[in-house]
Amino acid sequence: MYKPVFRITPYLVNLIDEASSLKTWIELAPLQVAWLPLMQKDARTKLAHFSTSIEGNPLNLHQVKAIARGEQIGVGSQEQNEVLNYLKAVHWLEHNHQKEINEDLILALHKIIAYNLLPVEKIAHYKLKQNFVVNENKIRVYTPTSPRETPLAMKELMTWLNSIEVLKLHSIIVCAITHHRFVSIHPFVDGNGRLARLLGTMVLYQREFDLHHIFSLDEFFADDRQRYYQKLQQARELDNDLTLWIEYVAEGIVTTLRKVRKRIEDLQVTSNYPVHLSSRQEDALRLLRDSQYLHVSELIHELKVSRARVNQLLTPLIKSGLITKEGESRATRYKLNLH
Repeated sequence: MYKPVFRITPYLVNLIDEASSLKTWIELAPLQVAWLPLMQKDARTKLAHFSTSIEGNPLNLHQVKAIARGEQIGVGSQEQNEVLNYLKAVHWLEHNHQKEINEDLILALHKIIAYNLLPVEKIAHYKLKQNFVVNENKIRVYTPTSPRETPLAMKELMTWLNSIEVLKLHSIIVCAITHHRFVSIHPFVDGNGRLARLLGTMVLYQREFDLHHIFSLDEFFADDRQRYYQKLQQARELDNDLTLWIEYVAEGIVTTLRKVRKRIEDLQVTSNYPVHLSSRQEDALRLLRDSQYLHVSELIHELKVSRARVNQLLTPLIKSGLITKEGESRATRYKLNLH
């Protein structure tokens, strides 16, 4: 039976307290409906970009955002498929995060992220040959669980994850342990790192630590990829004592939530009544958020719509108080009402 080794240190308690306070602030913040879809979309693209970049995908965030919008960017199909698959997996996660995390769910997720990237016989099937973790110099630094032992190791991880004792643990601790144990087993030929990070995210979603689905922990891991790998390996070298690894993940969640709070503070807007936005209206708000003012001609160019369509899109936003219209005819310009 799998039983993780770790200690609840004063430092970890402080990190969890701060993360919980930040989470509460975000939940209670007057986050207007106008911004929620934008922040969710931004979190999805960041998850896809940073998680695939950790594994060596060369696409930058701008390119990943373009792919998320359905645009062709003229790069290799493998790189695009990795990103597209991860975006689909995150979308699936958002709609299925209340399902029990079990082996069937993991196989379903692997099928999504490995689609068109691996031979069919290696998708959603545990490895049949020994795999290894190598460093940037292609030197083996870790030998994962053997193919023969992998099915049992996965069953034990799932049993632990769904046990009564785990319900008593904070979601940050469960997220960190699940991530580390899964990537240490390395059950598949490829996609283990991406899937480990997805499972960690799912634990946070499932335990309602990210009610709005608006933050990307993977950004923290990718910002110092070397440290991420070092922390994973450090726990193994400490006889799988996960204390320092859990503290590291908690640091990442605190850092990420601080960024989310700052962004909410920067993006809060006033609205006279609830607004249900179309995707085009979301795009218009995003453009206005990034500019002090935009003339109607600029919106026509950026949104690729007619002047009449711009008026149709923006009129409800003006009435709601989200944006202000200034001037007439060709001199018309719009600004976002921030406070």
